[in-house]
Amino acid sequence: MGKLYRKKNGFVEKTVGEEMVIVPLVDQVALMEKVFSLNEIGSIVYNALSQPKSLDQLLELILCEFEIDRETAHSDLEQFLNKAVDKGIIQEL
Repeated sequence: MGKLYRKKNGFVEKTVGEEMVIVPLVDQVALMEKVFSLNEIGSIVYNALSQPKSLDQLLELILCEFEIDRETAHSDLEQFLNKAVDKGIIQEL
């Protein structure tokens, strides 16, 4: 199945229009200087990661929700996951 991904704990999420804003919490205090903003596709992927999911599972979710070719969706998803892991909002299991 490959790598699994899941949301990391310690963040508050708020949807504003079609974007999701993710704010890290430290000792129940929001760190507003480290706010993350996700577009509609990023929000759907992030929300899906309440439970561990593989890249293939996330790819199928995107392909079902949006009119996008598989190659572009796969490339964009890999970039998103790599950035989100680097930023610490999701984790590889």
